[in-house]
Order: sequence, then structure tokens, then C-alpha cells
Amino acid sequence: MTMATSGPSPGASYFSTIHGGSPSADGGGPSSPLYAATSAALNVPPPPFSDEESKIDNNQQQHSSDVHNNSSALNSTPYLQSRLLQLRTQSQDLSTELTKKLATSRSGQSLLHIGPSLSTLPPDLTSLLEALSPLLSQVEQYEGENRGELERLVSQGREVQCAVKKREFSVQCAEIYAELMGAEEVLRWRLLQSDKSSGKNKKIEEGRRGGYENVLEDEDEEDDWSEDETEEEFDHICSLERAAYTTLYLLQQLHSSSADVSAMTTTPKKRATQSDGDDNDGSNNNNNNIATNGSNNLPSLSDFSSNDNTSLNGVVLEKSRFLAKLAPRIRRLESDTAKCLVSTLEELLVRVRTLMEDDNDANEEGQGGGGGDNTTVYDNNKQQRKSQHDDLLLTIGHCLRGLALLGKGADAESAFARVAIMPIIRSKLSMGKLDEGGSRGECAGLFFLLDGIANTISTMYGSILRSSESMFTNETGNGSKSSSSRMEVDLVTCGVWVPVATALMADPGIKMAIFSPGIANVLQANYSALDTFLSELASSLLLLQSPQEEVTQDEEEKTSIESGNFSHLYYRPTIQADAIERAQARLYAHPTTVEFSKRWNLPIYYQLRFAEFCKRLDKAIEGVSREGWTADVFTGDAKDGKKISDTFGYELPFFFELYDILLSMWKPDVYLRPLTHRFLRGAMQLIGRVLAFVKDGADGKIQFGGTEESEGETDLSETSLAIPAYFWNERVEDVAVVAWELTILETCLTHDYLDYVANTVCPNDKESRQSTHNSSLELEEIRSLASEVLVECSQEFSPLVSNSWYTLIVDRLTKQCCIPLTAVKGVAATYRMTNRPPPTQASPFVASILRPLKEFDTTFSSRTPPQIGDEWKQKIIGAVSSKYSIAVEDLIATVKRTEEALKSRKTRKMMAGGMSDGEKVKLQLLLDYRQYKKDVEELGLESDSIEGLVKLNQLTSEAESLLPK
Repeated sequence: MTMATSGPSPGASYFSTIHGGSPSADGGGPSSPLYAATSAALNVPPPPFSDEESKIDNNQQQHSSDVHNNSSALNSTPYLQSRLLQLRTQSQDLSTELTKKLATSRSGQSLLHIGPSLSTLPPDLTSLLEALSPLLSQVEQYEGENRGELERLVSQGREVQCAVKKREFSVQCAEIYAELMGAEEVLRWRLLQSDKSSGKNKKIEEGRRGGYENVLEDEDEEDDWSEDETEEEFDHICSLERAAYTTLYLLQQLHSSSADVSAMTTTPKKRATQSDGDDNDGSNNNNNNIATNGSNNLPSLSDFSSNDNTSLNGVVLEKSRFLAKLAPRIRRLESDTAKCLVSTLEELLVRVRTLMEDDNDANEEGQGGGGGDNTTVYDNNKQQRKSQHDDLLLTIGHCLRGLALLGKGADAESAFARVAIMPIIRSKLSMGKLDEGGSRGECAGLFFLLDGIANTISTMYGSILRSSESMFTNETGNGSKSSSSRMEVDLVTCGVWVPVATALMADPGIKMAIFSPGIANVLQANYSALDTFLSELASSLLLLQSPQEEVTQDEEEKTSIESGNFSHLYYRPTIQADAIERAQARLYAHPTTVEFSKRWNLPIYYQLRFAEFCKRLDKAIEGVSREGWTADVFTGDAKDGKKISDTFGYELPFFFELYDILLSMWKPDVYLRPLTHRFLRGAMQLIGRVLAFVKDGADGKIQFGGTEESEGETDLSETSLAIPAYFWNERVEDVAVVAWELTILETCLTHDYLDYVANTVCPNDKESRQSTHNSSLELEEIRSLASEVLVECSQEFSPLVSNSWYTLIVDRLTKQCCIPLTAVKGVAATYRMTNRPPPTQASPFVASILRPLKEFDTTFSSRTPPQIGDEWKQKIIGAVSSKYSIAVEDLIATVKRTEEALKSRKTRKMMAGGMSDGEKVKLQLLLDYRQYKKDVEELGLESDSIEGLVKLNQLTSEAESLLPK
């Protein structure tokens, strides 16, 4: 077609899109020499149309066909030129849009950076890939050859590494076997020495079972070991500790080998699972990604732990099989090493006991007298025994460390308890010594028995206990009592306390006598003795030497240096206070201590004690009910009663008894710390019982006196002391005294009694605080709780005291003061038609109105509770004044009616001093009011604040004009 030859080619459209111009403009079109040369060299066919160019060409062909079919005039030159311009404009627009898109992407910016070099690219990328296929094939072939060579090198490298590993494992296996043989040799020598010392010539079957077949083959060489028995034994003990180290190392190797085999058997499954997951994930990716990921997985020598390396796994399995064959011997070695260390430890402990007993006997003989050569011999023997003891202490330390390495600390503790402690307990613990100094069943000698056991253990084995505590203490703890973690070897707890507690709990007779005596005093004494023993056990066993002993030790060290003995240079542990606290904390935290504490039947003890307290209180209440508040019901010590009276101000014997009961609950021979809450609750119950008794009496429900004799129950003394029946709430003196005693008791509960209880439960001195095994915060919390309980209990006193004064006393005194008011009516009769002179002073009855109040106030002014004040008097005077004013008002009204009646009858007035009878009566009432007001003011009250007095003033003010001037 004409249009196809005259219009721009697809290649020209492609380059115009890139560069924004025609092919002829930059020489890059298909007809250019560069394009022809490139196409000829690469054998590239003409580039295919792009989608946009195909669309344009199709549109052009369709348009040309339509034009050719419709009209031949469209083939004219002007049309073609206009069409060419349109296509160029469209090509420029597309080029501009492509440039914008390329500028907004990273890859497009790289293409734009290339710039004009794009014009040299062939238009057909598919042809370019086909032309590069041979080159890519060669590259892949080269990469494959390199990969194969790398795999070969890696395979050979792994073989070398496996060989190296095999050699290392072989060396390790040889060392392991050599260590095993060495440890067995040490045990063989030990068995031979044991056989030699016991005089037995039979073969040691334990050695055979332990893997040492030639036990007695080298008996002829035994003499080489016995040149110096002391050094030989010391070296042997060190060898036993070394054997323990070896055994621990062999066990670790055996466990490590088992772990390696387990890892090899479990890892393939994990990797298969991981591979399945990778396959599932890879199914969502395209083939290019799979090829790329596969090409990156190159073999490497660094992946030495790969499971594909069967050679390495074989080496590991070979080592594991070797160790598996040695496993029975290693296990037997562990068992026999522990047994050998335990037996050696037992022998050393027996020697220590024997040495200490000899030393005690020698000390007793040395104190018996003698001088000169005897003294020198004694000192030499003593120095020799000291040196032997230091050597034994050093060898025992090796045994303890060896057992700790094997995790057999419990065996060491058991051996110490069995060989060292139990003989002491058996020699000292018996029913006879338990009851020594008292009657049968009282356990009077328990405290001295326990103290003797602790002193004996400390004297004979204190150095061993201090050495063990120093070696195995937990240095990572913070020093507080809470850092009571289990030690590898704990001789203080498991070696001393556990056998003592077990012995006390095992024997039925001793257990019954100590834990369930059935007598409160005996149980409390037993508990206090054992609690003191336990709280001071760590310090008594681990306490440092006294200064005098240190001076003696320094002198012995100088003598030892001169004699060539350097045993004093051995390590001597120094136990600090925090170490003793940690040991004490472990004692309290041990399960045996918990079980030991459960043996005490403390609730029964509290019931017995509380029954005693209730019996005393009930007896006191019974005596008061029979004889009144002044009954002598105090049953305590006379000195305690006098102290209570002088210190706190109690007056009634009943409250002496009550307060003495409350104090006795916290005495050292009664109080037990685990029962603190029970004793505190019991004190509140006793106080509540007394308050209920007082309240019932104040309400008139309890009658005092009037005791009736019962057949065979009342003796002559009770009959003679019987008093008439009465209700004490009707006697203001009893009410006031009881209210004052309650006020004192309330004050004591919140002050003195609280301090007494707090000092008993939470002592202030350091030694007592340590015995409570509570921290400072816990003690302060206990003090705060006790304070809250007592303060809450004391709040029940105030209503009773207020009721006693504001109700009972006020009512009773008001009635007594109102009795003389009946004489107010007689004032009118005194002056009616009697021709008496006008009055000049108050009536006699006025002075007796407030007399009961004055007398009561004088007696109890110093025993009036501070919270009561003068309000009770104001209430009494107010009530009396109100009744007084009513009586005066009635009398004045009567006088006025009488005067009116006389005037109506025109009766002649009887003049005397110029006053009528009515005026004389009014004048007398005024004088009486003034005297009454004076009496009120003498009681310390203001008359203006009393309504009755104000009314009296108003009623009598009319007669003020009648007073003589």
C-alpha cells in the first residue's frame, strides 16, 4: 500500500516514542547504517510492533481501506501530509507520557540516566534473548562445573574435619578411659588398705563388681605405700576427692554424649517438617524464584553441623557407643566412690570423737595437779592432739567436698548424724535425765539436757560444723533470713537438728512427756526450752571462739613454728553474723521443724490457760456479787497488787484481779508466741465479760448481797459476811467508783497494757528479736495489729462511763436534792397571821438542797473522768432548779390568791414593820433564791446558764424593793 511505504515504519514509531523525534532525526531508524549493521551481526529480524504501534497501524490500515473504498481523493498528497503531522504529534505525546512514567520509578530513572545509549539497543528484545542463549548456556555450564568442584572440595573438607573430629574424640575417649582407670586404681588401693587395716585376707568383692578385677595382684607392692602413714593417708584422701572430680567429669561426658545422640535422632524430623513448610510456601511462588533460591544454596564447610554429613554423625555415634560400654563402670564408680568417701568420713569422725574424749580426760588429769616434767608432757601431748585434730579437720573437708561434687550431700549429713550426733543423744537423752530435778512427768531437766547436748556437740564437732558452713554457704544470697536456699552439705540442719528432733519425736515415752504432759505449766516450760534451744542452735554451734581462746591459740602457733609443725597454717573459717542468720533461717525452714511444731498440742494448752483465767474472773465476780464492790477478791501476789494500785490507781480489788489476769496472760511462764492471736482474743473476751457484768448491774439486773445459805455449801464465814440485798446502781458512790475504775482500765488498755503486750510479742532488744525470727517490718506490723485490737476494745468503755455519770449519778443525786424542796410550801405558813418580823436570812432548808451534790463532788472531784467534766452537775442543778422554780411559782400564786381573798372580805391588815404577810413571804423567797444561787456558784457553775435559776430570778425580782436599804 502507498501509505505503508510512505508513512513512518514501526521501528521509527518506537524510536520516536523514546526520543520524541523521527528516525531520520537521530539516525536510529531501520534504514540507518547502525541498525543495518546491528541486525546483520545479530541476525535480528525486524522488530515486531508494540501494542500501541499495532493499534496505530491497524487504525491506519482500516482508515486507508475506508478511504480507498470510499473515495480515491483521500490518497492525495495534502491528506497524507496532514496525517503524517498527526502521527508525529501523537508520537511526541506518547513519548512525553512515557518519560513521565519512567521518571516516577527507580528502574525508569536508570533508563533515563542511560540517555542516548538506548538508541543503540535492538528494537526486538526477544531476538536479543535468543541471540544470548548460547552465551547463557556456556555460563550455566561453567557454573555447573564450578559447583561440582566446590562440592568435591567441600566433601573432602568434611572428610578432613571428620577425621580431625575423630582424632579429637579418640583423644577424649583415651583421656576418659585413663581417668576411669585412675579413679578405679584409687578405690582399689582404698579397698586394699581397708583390708589390711582390718586384718582380712579375703578378696574384696565390691572391687570386682566395681570393675577392678586385679584387686589383690599387687599385694607385694603394698609396702611401698606405707612409708609414712600420715602423709600417705592424707594423699589418699586427696586422691578420693580427685576421684570424685573424675567421676563427675565422666558423668558429664556420658550425659553430653546421650544428649548428642538424642539431638541427631530428633533433628531430621524437625528439618523434614521445615522442608515441608518450605515446599508449601514455595508452591505460591513462580518458577523463577524457585530457580533463584535453588541456585543460592551452595555447599559450605561452615555448615559442619549439617545432618547430611553422615560421617560426622558416625563419629559421634562411635564415641557414644564407647561411652555406653563404659556407662556401667562409670555408674559403679560413682556408687563406690560415694561409699568409699562415706566410710572414710565415718572413720575420721570416730577418730575425732576419740581424740576429743582423750583430750577431755587429759584436761581433767592436768587440772588434778602436778608440775615440772608432768606439765611439759601434758603440754606436748596437748599440742600433738591439736595437730592431729587439724589434720583430721582438713581430711574431713576433702571428704565433704568429694561427696558434694557427686551430689551425695545427704549421705554426708546422714553419716555425720549417725556417727557423731546420735551417740551423744543416746548418752544424754533418757527419761531419768528428762525428769532430773523434779517429780516424774514434769520434765524439769529438759532445758539442761538440751543445753548439755548443744555444748557437747559444739565442743567436739564445732570446728567441723564451722568448716562445713564456710565451704558450702550460699555466697550469692543477700544475707537476709529469706535467703535460706538448700546447701550442698548442711550439717547444722540435717546433721544436728534433724537427729535431735527425730530422737525427741521417736521415743513414745519421751514424746508423750514433752508434747502432751496434760499440765499447762509443764507444756509451757517444755515448749520454751525447745524453742530456746532451736533459736540459739546455730549461734551455739557456729559461734566464734572467745578472746581468751584466741590468745591461747596464738601462743600455740608460736610453739608450733618452733617445733616445725605448720598445721596452724591450715585454713580456719571465720563465721560472720549473717552466716549464722542464714543457718538459723534454714533451721526454721526445714520440713522437720514444721513437723516438730505440729507435735505441740497448743490449742489444748490455750484452753487450759484460758480456763484458769476464766475461773479466777468468775470467782471474783461471784465474790463481788455476794459482798459488794469492796469485797477482797484479789488472789494474786500481794506485791503485784500493790504495784497495780500504786502505778495505775485502781481502788477496787475486783479490778486488781482483772488487770492481774490480763497481765498474767503475757508473762514468760504463760505466753507462747504461736498463740499470740489466741491470747489477744482471750484478753478481749475477759474484758467483754467484765463489761457485760457492769452493764447488767447498771441496768438493775444484778442484785448484790442477800446470799442465801444452801444445804452443805455455805460455811459460817460466808454467813457472817452476808449483807442485805441491794442494787448497786442505786448507790452513787458505787456507780462513781466503778466508772472511775473503767476509765483507768480504758487508759491502761491503750497505753500501758498495749506497751506490755507489744514488748512481749515484739521485743525491743536485739537478742530477743532474733529469737522471734521475724523481720523488723513484721514486728512493727504485729505491734500495729495489737494496737488496733486494743483500741477497738477500749471504745466500749466510754458508753458505760457516760451512762454511769449522765444517767445513774444524775438521776440519783437529783432525787436526793429535790427532797428538801417540799419545805417551800411551808414558807407561807410561817408568816401567815403570825405577826412575825420580816425575814433577814434564807430558810434553813435551802442549805440542804445541794448538800448531797456538794458532798459527792467533794468526794469524787478527783475521780471524775476527764471526758465527763462539769456537765453532770449542770444537769443536776438544772433539774433541781426547774423543780424549785415550779414550787416557788406555785407558792407565789397561792399568796396572791390569799391576798385577793382578804381584800374582798375587807379584813384589816396586820401591820408589822409596814409589810403584809404576802410581802414577807416574797421577801423570804428572794433571800432563799440568793442563797441557792450562791450555793450553785460555789459548785463552779454559772447561774445565767441555768434556765431554772433564771426563772427563779424573774419570780423573786419583785421582792427586791422590800429589801432594807
